[in-house]
Amino acid sequence: MIKKVTIQDIAAEMGLSRNTVAKALSNSETVAYDTRLGIVRKAWEMGYQKMNPSVLEEYKIVENRADNKTVIILAKRELSVFWNSIIVGISDELNRFNCRMRLNFISSEDEENLVLPRDFYEDADAVILMSIFNPRYTESILEKKLPTVFLDSPAGDFEIEHNCDSIICEGASSVRKITDSLIKQGLTSIGFIGDVTYCESIRQRFSGYCSAMADNGVRVDPGIIFTKHLPEMYSHAEVEEIIGGFKYIPQAIVCSNDDIALKCIRALVRKGLKCPGDVAVTGFDNEEALTQAEPKLTTVLVQHQMLGRRLVQQLLWRMSNPAYPVETVLLATKPIYRRSSMKTTSKRQ
Repeated sequence: MIKKVTIQDIAAEMGLSRNTVAKALSNSETVAYDTRLGIVRKAWEMGYQKMNPSVLEEYKIVENRADNKTVIILAKRELSVFWNSIIVGISDELNRFNCRMRLNFISSEDEENLVLPRDFYEDADAVILMSIFNPRYTESILEKKLPTVFLDSPAGDFEIEHNCDSIICEGASSVRKITDSLIKQGLTSIGFIGDVTYCESIRQRFSGYCSAMADNGVRVDPGIIFTKHLPEMYSHAEVEEIIGGFKYIPQAIVCSNDDIALKCIRALVRKGLKCPGDVAVTGFDNEEALTQAEPKLTTVLVQHQMLGRRLVQQLLWRMSNPAYPVETVLLATKPIYRRSSMKTTSKRQ
């Protein structure tokens, strides 16, 4: 008679505690994913009969759907903590589906000269584009005909004739709500800073700002708006020059991200102005290192690691469904109101 395999048998085989094995086989997230997967595989190999159906299904997905696929991640070198959190989410999800990850940082010289990473000429199966590259470089990537997912998508009239999708953090609704909250406090001269030529999500944020102004009957003044591309991607000096070039200092400034917002606040301080006492300022992305400076920054919550996981999920779906039309997926965001925009009266009319 064949002896039934027990949890204790699996634990002894792997050198783990019975408790750890039991938790793993019940799909408990208190056990690290890699450990859990190893235990499930061993239980499968040993013929364990009492495995949780959800664990067994996940194991089958890992083994049959994306086993040993190699995914190339392409990013520009100027990544921040914000991007690092997304990469962690990508890595976790790729591990969950037993895929290999190749992270490549692209220099400005390689981008200009259309130099692709060596990985493209070896065993690449799919691509995630973390950054917005120039159209020529992007097209050279798409020419490889690999399943591809963009984090965000290029702004303008860039045409995608390939089976690649985009994951975009929704911006119009959240920025509209933040701008509306400024107007509800009696602020009517509200500026905007952000490069709308760069990517679709920033265009959405500017659209949300414009919608709130229109809905409240407040005039959008071009003299306190800056939406152009800049060589240094809105450096401290460039942001200071933008504010210095405004027709006047507005009562509030809506910025397309937290980095610009913090630089904006510092530029205002150098002019002898206080935030929010003289000028309210808002950002986007909820980058912890930036939003916790004083005054704490009103911003928009983006679930960074979840965003990374969603990129991988869309990529795996695209790999299995190459004939489906291109998709753009919007991930919901949420305004976070903090002191930098909490201004109930205006000193300057």
